[in-house]
Amino acid sequence: QKKYLDLTLCKRLNKRYSNILKDIFTNLDTSKDIFHLLSKNFKLNFKIQDLNKFKKFKTIVIIGMGGSILGSEAMYYFLKNKIKKDFIFFNNIDEDELKRLKSSLDLKKVLFIVVSKSGSTIETLSNFFSFNMTKKKSKNIIIISEKLNNPLYLISQKMKLHYIEHRNYIGGRFSVLSEVGLVPAYLMGINVKKFRQNILNHFKTNNKKFLKESSIKLASLLKGNKIKNLVFFNYAPRLEKFLYWNQQLIAESLGKKGKGFLPI
Repeated sequence: QKKYLDLTLCKRLNKRYSNILKDIFTNLDTSKDIFHLLSKNFKLNFKIQDLNKFKKFKTIVIIGMGGSILGSEAMYYFLKNKIKKDFIFFNNIDEDELKRLKSSLDLKKVLFIVVSKSGSTIETLSNFFSFNMTKKKSKNIIIISEKLNNPLYLISQKMKLHYIEHRNYIGGRFSVLSEVGLVPAYLMGINVKKFRQNILNHFKTNNKKFLKESSIKLASLLKGNKIKNLVFFNYAPRLEKFLYWNQQLIAESLGKKGKGFLPI
């Protein structure tokens, strides 16, 4: 490892990491930023009882792109053997798959969850409209977007559809612990309260040390500018979707201004 890691740089990164982690936990309960998601004071923009009317659906189609869908897809495939419902993730413009779904499903018996932070993602809107099943007061549609002057929000208000707000300070790719990931998770049968409560345990003891060391090593490799690619080898099929999500998180978070790894 010494061949690739600058030890002086690692020491600086170690101090920087410790300061960042301290700031996160100091402001966790008060600051309205992405880390507030981890706080016990974070309030979801939906009530569990309001989702109970959707539990009757055995088939659920989630329409979105990138972070709006990859997190919940990762959860589903990781826990698929325990989930008794069929979840279909529609995250590309595939005309053949669209036709197949429309011909094979009774759309009246399918719950559609449409997710876009901006509410104007072209691919998401295109797929949503292509199903052509939106009617006033439809009982099988949930819209998740920012409460702004955007197509999805305006449609939800005009057609009186079930709407859940996507907070503006939560980036799409980090939204798995917000409504974006937890609405699908609840309908999968996951105890979302316990799921959220357990998250902070992974910042403690050995997990915290492992996370810190791994982050510093990756940051050192990145800043050393000698290694450009990050290749994931997967031998567990249920982790495949998790790694696609991981790929997107790394590429979009670190790939700005010509920096970052190419995750494959």
